Amino acid sequence: MFMSSRLFGEALHLLNIPRLPPLGGLGMGSVGMGGGSKGFFRPSHRCISLTHNGKSSAALELDFGNHKTAFRHKTARELLRGLVVLYACAIDPLVNHSYKLLTLGERVLGEKLLGFLVAPFYNQFVAGDSGKELGAVSRRLASVNVRLMVAPMLETDVGEGHDIGSLQGRVTYEGIIHHHSCNSCLTRILLASQFRGASEVQHPHLSFRVQARVSTAYQSLSTEGRVAAVATTAKLLAQAGKEHPAASSCVQALQPLILSDADAEELILSLPRLYKLGDRCVALGVVLAVDAEYTYTNPAINLLTLAMMKVFNCSSTPIIWNTYQGYLKRGRENLEHDLHVVQALGAEVGFGAKLVRGAYLERERSQAQLQGYPDPVNDTYENTNAMYDSMVKVMLQEVARKRDRRAVVVATHNEASVKHAAATMERLGIEPLEGSVVFGQVYGMAENISVPLAASGFLVYKSVPSGSMLEVMPYLSRRANENRAVLRGARRERQLLSEELLSRLSFFR
Repeated sequence: MFMSSRLFGEALHLLNIPRLPPLGGLGMGSVGMGGGSKGFFRPSHRCISLTHNGKSSAALELDFGNHKTAFRHKTARELLRGLVVLYACAIDPLVNHSYKLLTLGERVLGEKLLGFLVAPFYNQFVAGDSGKELGAVSRRLASVNVRLMVAPMLETDVGEGHDIGSLQGRVTYEGIIHHHSCNSCLTRILLASQFRGASEVQHPHLSFRVQARVSTAYQSLSTEGRVAAVATTAKLLAQAGKEHPAASSCVQALQPLILSDADAEELILSLPRLYKLGDRCVALGVVLAVDAEYTYTNPAINLLTLAMMKVFNCSSTPIIWNTYQGYLKRGRENLEHDLHVVQALGAEVGFGAKLVRGAYLERERSQAQLQGYPDPVNDTYENTNAMYDSMVKVMLQEVARKRDRRAVVVATHNEASVKHAAATMERLGIEPLEGSVVFGQVYGMAENISVPLAASGFLVYKSVPSGSMLEVMPYLSRRANENRAVLRGARRERQLLSEELLSRLSFFR
């Protein structure tokens, strides 16, 4: 793979260009997402009606190979920056050592100079760290009918500035940031509400080891036992929002979960913060999508997220959503299990799902090999594609059956999966603008998918990280490592970027 030689000199110059100033455009209100009788994501733009044999058929007309459509809202400088960044992200040694390079760069160059050097990467994938910067991004996306999904940077990992190489470093750090994480979440939720957007969070409330032990306790229960555990946790969560009872007095109430008193108390102490997040989202009309992590911590996340659904998803369309990973062999089983749990909690409880392929493949496989348990990840990429598409089908059938109580984000950069989902929506009679089904891609990538989808009348969101340079760059480094296959495989997008940039350069000849 080679970059056009006539672009190379421009690319070197681009690496020293700071953030572009905000551009004018549509007002924030045009990025609308609010409650309504036909679903939470009420659109603010009109659907382009496409027909096939006399019937609406936007799915059949989707074209993800038109560079003029995909990048019409981008400047030539932005196109060049995107091309350079995506090529850089396809270089394995650079991705492998990105965090070490960032750490060394900060120590040798200082924060300001390092920020200047990594600005192209930051500007490509991050929306900034203020309402003004998010507003600028919001207006740019609104010009092509795409919306914001704000992702606060809350997670940390081994080696990210805390006791490198030691798991205890992560445990201690997460114990310290409980309240900081909650406040950061609340700030991002408020920002998201200003742009009528959604918010993604990584679960910040339990230390890593307690998550693992709660996961083991929850996973060991029968399906009926898990329903009872979720119902009990939901009851304690609702109480925590009103009374703040002493944790020690609630330990026995966590049955049937079998936990030590210390672990039970830590779980209970997290509930007031969870209630505050859920309550704020309901008040502001912001969807809260909780991210999945590793198979050995996901059950604890599922327990608490399902409990939040029981408390906050009963009086309106779903506000609290959970994430399900298609790269797992049990991906569809996990989704169907939680749907069963929610159904058992009561017909009035709404269920929202964000469907992703997953980002922890290498970590999951190495952990399975180290601990001596079966590899939880699908054996082939084709198996993952089939699993993901089957999960999308399950959720779309649920939406068709209970449109006011089910909702889904189809979060993928895979063109075939997007077309499969759009065709399934059409077959099930789900109108793109009903609002219960939306598509999602990462900010700074997959414009050739997001823009045509939105132009055809589908609801499309960009997952937009928000935070300072120091907060975000370690996150981006880890995500680059976890998603190296996606970044390395973005050949089509690089090709389309090159074609669009060359077509604009040719115009000035």
